[in-house]
Amino acid sequence: MDIEKAPPSHGLKWLLQGFVLLRRNFFIWVLFVLMLWGMVFVASRVPFAGLLLALFTPVFLGGLMIGCRALEKGEELEIAHFFAGFHNNTLNLITLGGFYLIGNVVIALLMYSIGGEAIKQIVAGQAQNIDPEILMQALGPALAALLFGMALSVPLTMAMWFSPLLVVFRNEKPVSALRSSFQACLKNMLPFLVYGLIVLVPLVLFMAPFDLANMERNPGLWVVALLVLPSIYTSYRDLFRDVPAPPAAQ
Repeated sequence: MDIEKAPPSHGLKWLLQGFVLLRRNFFIWVLFVLMLWGMVFVASRVPFAGLLLALFTPVFLGGLMIGCRALEKGEELEIAHFFAGFHNNTLNLITLGGFYLIGNVVIALLMYSIGGEAIKQIVAGQAQNIDPEILMQALGPALAALLFGMALSVPLTMAMWFSPLLVVFRNEKPVSALRSSFQACLKNMLPFLVYGLIVLVPLVLFMAPFDLANMERNPGLWVVALLVLPSIYTSYRDLFRDVPAPPAAQ
C-alpha cells in the first residue's frame, strides 16, 4: 500500500480541513460528542461496560468517518452515521476493538506491576486517600509506571489511528489495517508532532479549569474531541490518497 509522506505543516492542515467538516453540521457533531460522552460516563459506572465500549469504539469511529466522507461529498451528516459502522465490516471493526482492549489491559497490568497499589489509586483519582508517607515512598515507582504506560500507549494509538478507516473504506483485514496505520504514523512523525502540539494548546486551556481527576466529566476534553474527530478523516485522506466516488447525481 502506498502511504504518502507529508511535510510537517500538514499537521495544521489536517486540523483546518477537519474544522471545515465540523462547521458544515456543527450541531450534529456536538450531538455525536455528547453521545460518546454519555457512553463513557455509563461505562465508568457500570461493571464490564468499559470492556464493551472498548470493543465497539472502532465501530462508532468507523461510522463517524463515513459521516465525514458524506460531508466531503456534499451530503448531510445524519444521526444514522453514528451507527453506520454496524452496517460496514462490523466484525472486523469489533476485532480491532478486541486488539485495542487487549493492548490496554496489557499496558494496565504492566503499569500496576511497576507502580503497585499506589498507581491504582492515583489513576482512579484517589491519591488523597493514601497516607502521605506511603504516597511519598510510592511516588517514584508510580511516576515510572505512568511514563511507561504513556510510552506503550503511543504505538497502540498509532496502530489504531487509521485502522477503522482502512477497514471501512478499503476492506482491509484487522491485522493489515493495524500494520498500515502504524506505518503511516511512523512515516509521518513530524506532521503528527505538529498536530499534537497544536491540539495540546486547547486541551490544556479547556481542561485546566475543570476537574482533572474525573476525565469523563471534564468538558474540555470533549470540546477538543470536536476538533480531533473530523481531522482523523482529513489526515487519512492526505496520507492514503483515498478519493471518494462523486455523488450519483453528478
